[in-house]
Amino acid sequence: MNWKNLEGASIADNPCWGGPEPHRHDLQYLLRVLGGSRSKLNSTEHITEDPISASSYAALMDRVISRLIIYNDDNYIAIHKPADLRMDGPHRATVHKLLLYLYPPPSMLQKTTDQDNAANETSQRRHEHLLESIAPLTNTSDLKDDPFRTVHQLDYATSGVLLMGKNRKAAGAACISFQERRAKKTYVAVITANGNSNELPFGKDFVESMPILPESSLKPWAAGSLEKQYRKKRRRDTDGKGTFNGYMPEHAIFAKWRGYMIKKKKAGGVDANKRDGKLDASSKNGKQANQDDVMSQLIQSTTQQLTPQAIDDLLSIGPSWKKVKTHCDNSAKDDICSWPSTIERMTKEYNQSTAAATAATTEDEKTTNQPDNKAKGNDDETKQPGSSTFALPPLFRIQNEECDSFYICASIGEVGDGRFDVLVDPSAALPSTQPNTPSALPEMKPSLTRCTVLWRGYVHDATTSSTAKEEGRVPVAKVVLSPWTGRRHQLRVHLSRVAGCPILGDVAYTGTDDRGAVGSRMCLHAKELVIPLIGGQAHTFTAKDPFVIDNDSIQIDNFC
Repeated sequence: MNWKNLEGASIADNPCWGGPEPHRHDLQYLLRVLGGSRSKLNSTEHITEDPISASSYAALMDRVISRLIIYNDDNYIAIHKPADLRMDGPHRATVHKLLLYLYPPPSMLQKTTDQDNAANETSQRRHEHLLESIAPLTNTSDLKDDPFRTVHQLDYATSGVLLMGKNRKAAGAACISFQERRAKKTYVAVITANGNSNELPFGKDFVESMPILPESSLKPWAAGSLEKQYRKKRRRDTDGKGTFNGYMPEHAIFAKWRGYMIKKKKAGGVDANKRDGKLDASSKNGKQANQDDVMSQLIQSTTQQLTPQAIDDLLSIGPSWKKVKTHCDNSAKDDICSWPSTIERMTKEYNQSTAAATAATTEDEKTTNQPDNKAKGNDDETKQPGSSTFALPPLFRIQNEECDSFYICASIGEVGDGRFDVLVDPSAALPSTQPNTPSALPEMKPSLTRCTVLWRGYVHDATTSSTAKEEGRVPVAKVVLSPWTGRRHQLRVHLSRVAGCPILGDVAYTGTDDRGAVGSRMCLHAKELVIPLIGGQAHTFTAKDPFVIDNDSIQIDNFC
């Protein structure tokens, strides 16, 4: 296929399943890799560019679908996402383009069928027409009848179970399960020692040296109370944009202002609050009375910026905030055209005040109702999430769990400004792994990961030149990872910057451009997803493990 006319809209990648040549980065080559024979692990020698006959095309599609599709019905499709494949966007190969090729929507099928019939073309030409139709597409909105809807994501370099919705209702049900933390993911990874150490990562001495905590230490995480507390704080810290008990949107704030002004006009210009006793505060509880005071002060301060004629103009439009905004946008008067931004500022200030008052009341109620359990010896049970007494160590074990299992607890935050990496709370990060921590941290999200070591050993790396790694042998360990929270890059930064053992091939968090041993992929794989879908029934999807332990070695499959 000729890509010369498409390169301007593409972004170059260098996937582990491809090669240095540009044509090995595209969808056609990926299909040939997925549909090729597997006589040699990680070898691309079997990939040919011979024309596709009708018989070879059918066999190719059978192998691709068998290798890629985990589950498929009218509502959902679950696939085994290859490593080094983006979800969508202006790239030559993406998950979205791969699914469109395998299951083209009617509009694409009709176009391809018309072309095939017109020229009486072969399977090879039909294959090329599909590729040409898909190449310029970048997201699911490019086709009106595109059935695929994203419900969660995997990183570019991560392989494994990926679930997609096939209609709005199905996608919505899955999204809610992810948002409410009812979806459970299990990953497998191969990790390596940091730096030039030749010691096996996560050795028994390392794990056994961690503090052991009671099972009750995890209750706030399991019950979700810690996550709820974080989300409440986030709503307060994001200028009241989230909804909460007592939240008022812009149209409600405008209605309050309009009601106040109408009362004032009826009272002959007398302050409506003075006449009505500050919005009838005497009949309301203390919290509501305080918020009415805030509203009254906001209304009075903003109304002073308007002339009497401007007030009359705004009241004459009616109670519809939508119509008022349209009128203001078309007005040439400064005080009128700036009114929507004034209401926006009032909304922000009022909701910030309400959120702070709600939080203070909640904390007071907790303090008042807190039982004195210290005398009963139940101190661990009464610790409140987020308090200093509840803080967990960055690395710890739990009583009565497997000897090779431990937890990584550290808040993480996305830097933003187009930067790729994620920061760890400096109090939990190893200094050598995060040397350039900014003085002003981004929003830090509480994060918890469970890690179980399955195997420790060595893997051969012919490219290794370090004297610390004897005879090209790289010390590694295979681990199972269960994220209790779902943050971006959580597993990668917890392993590299808190536990000190990065994922093999993770160039973003190892400080090297070398992908590492055996293959050229990052060795992180989403092995299992358990999630309630339409009807509430839990479904389990499993992808084949690409990291196979064979006695004293491990086989890493780039194309699994």
